[in-house]
Amino acid sequence: MKVLGIDLGTSSSAAAVLMDGKIRIVMSSEKNTTTAKPFPSIVSFFENHGCLIGSAASEQSVYNPRGTISNIKRRMGTGEKIKVFGKAYLPEFISALLLMKIKIDAEKFLNKKITKAVITVPANFNDVQRQATKDAGKIAGLDVVRLMAEPVAAAVAYGTHRDSNSGKILVFDMGAGTLDVSLVEVDGGFFEVMATSGPTNIGGIDMDVEVERWLLSEFKKCTGFVGSLDEQSMAQIRELAKRLKVELSEKQEVLYDEILFSGKTQSRFSGKITRVVFEDLISHIITESEITIMQVMKNVGATPADIDRVIPVGGPTKIPAIQKMLARAVKVAEVGVDPDFTVSSGAAIEGAILANEQNLPVPYRGLTLLNVTPLDLGEEAKEKDRHKIILMIPKNTPYPTEHTSTFFVNNMMQVDVNIGIWQGDFKQCPGFTGNVNIGTFMLHGLRPGMQNEIDVTYGIDDDGIITVRAREVGTDTEQELIVDRAWGESRPPPQLEHVEEEIKHFEKKYRDILSPYEIPVAEYVTPDTGGQKLKWMCKCLLEAKNILKTHHKCFDPTFFDTAQFELFLQLDRPNAFAYIRLTGGPVYPIGVHNMFKEKTVQNQRSLVITLVHEVLHAIHPDWGHDKIRPEERRLANLAGYFDTYRENDLKFLSGQMSFCNNSMTGGEKRAKTVCYD
Repeated sequence: MKVLGIDLGTSSSAAAVLMDGKIRIVMSSEKNTTTAKPFPSIVSFFENHGCLIGSAASEQSVYNPRGTISNIKRRMGTGEKIKVFGKAYLPEFISALLLMKIKIDAEKFLNKKITKAVITVPANFNDVQRQATKDAGKIAGLDVVRLMAEPVAAAVAYGTHRDSNSGKILVFDMGAGTLDVSLVEVDGGFFEVMATSGPTNIGGIDMDVEVERWLLSEFKKCTGFVGSLDEQSMAQIRELAKRLKVELSEKQEVLYDEILFSGKTQSRFSGKITRVVFEDLISHIITESEITIMQVMKNVGATPADIDRVIPVGGPTKIPAIQKMLARAVKVAEVGVDPDFTVSSGAAIEGAILANEQNLPVPYRGLTLLNVTPLDLGEEAKEKDRHKIILMIPKNTPYPTEHTSTFFVNNMMQVDVNIGIWQGDFKQCPGFTGNVNIGTFMLHGLRPGMQNEIDVTYGIDDDGIITVRAREVGTDTEQELIVDRAWGESRPPPQLEHVEEEIKHFEKKYRDILSPYEIPVAEYVTPDTGGQKLKWMCKCLLEAKNILKTHHKCFDPTFFDTAQFELFLQLDRPNAFAYIRLTGGPVYPIGVHNMFKEKTVQNQRSLVITLVHEVLHAIHPDWGHDKIRPEERRLANLAGYFDTYRENDLKFLSGQMSFCNNSMTGGEKRAKTVCYD
């Protein structure tokens, strides 16, 4: 059984697996490329409860900003619900959808069933965030056999392929949403994280925000616009900011010329941004990143001279200003390191080791990983009438580990005691402010009338998950808490069983879209010959015509003054959505697939998009009928039909369904209806 290595990123994700001794990067069903992470970490919902994941969601995000959720990694473990079109979703559920999509595409790519995975997380994720990631994997139907720190995964992927794989490696991992800086000591197959640090709220997204603000200011200067742009225009500004950031990594200046649309209004926005301006906008991010590097080296008493190699990980490390900072602060970063797939490759190696794969390549045999805690762990206690946090496990402690301390209950009549678990940087924040209470529980049944002696044990397993036990010495009174989420009695944990069922519903839909789709002719049931049962199709035709009148600018709208359309269910082409006879007007017969014989919400939406294609062919007979054109994508986006368009497109691209305009014999017209405005 193969174990999938997954780099679950803030803006995009990647997956890999070890096969025949080599790392294979998993392609998405939409993108056959390994030049960038193929799975955008984006989910879009629609008012009709449809859902798009990954590339399809990214493509229509500008047109559906209210229904689009991105950067969910930053919300993991918060318990914060995201409300979309009247429904509320936990971050774990959104991440589970992303993982589900990766799993389905991996199974298709590898032609193997996938049930197990190693998922990477930032080294500085706290325990609540780590457990939330494991929950997301469970909801998606994956057994998460290991959570692996991203810098460790990068070091493993890098170090196991070098002739000289000993020394100290500084891993600078800047993703879209987080920054991890880790110092890893490598000795043959032994990888030990000496120190790790970094904020979980700095990354490429924050650079995007700075460029977005600059663009908004420029737009107002150029147009004289006063006030706030609507969601759709802001979504376009955000997409432009991302694109400019990427292009400025290769160019000294970039010109832009955009049409911002909002409803039926349009505004032209053009200009130029230079790399100098961009670097000034992100200078505070560069500075904080350098401070983080200095702090990590200081924690272990290292200097730049002690560092043998610097490994850059994550898309933002391609930015020249980041590369200059690394060279200035430590040394020139290693070349030949793939910043997009290093982490998923390391996770795939770890997955193969955990699966005890036969014929494991020599560099991977005997590999040993030793992680360290990213933050201090402590117990809430009262000392001299003052509440404080008692340090239990200091940060940068290698794990798995366990530590026990003894506390006393001095109130003779107290029969229970609160165990409070805190995490943070206790040196920088010596009090409760600035630190996080990651769990609490009560130890009940203490013996009254005496000073009770309580042993509290903190343990951290291989995944970095904390378990805390409290026991009254001399009795059987004991209680344990796995710090999986910061839930209190007034805030119960999410019911994973419910969301797992909901994920199964989405997974079935996605698998159905990607499976062969053909309704046999034998299932055809002839409607009444008067075509009354097909009259609902005329409303779909009217909707298709309205979409064209509103959003398609390359034709004479008077075309519809004379054109009439005759719709009928066709029997002789079981793999064709529809086909039109180009009569030259005024009546155009359109045969539609017999799957449309039932009036359902899904059929109505699908028929609208199908008829847009057919009517476009009547308007533009020279366009050809053998492909779905980019204009159809744009129209579907603007009209709120992108999810349906995407389903049709997947069936079309896979060869399972088609469009055609073959000549008609007349025998296929078993049931028809003529539509009039």
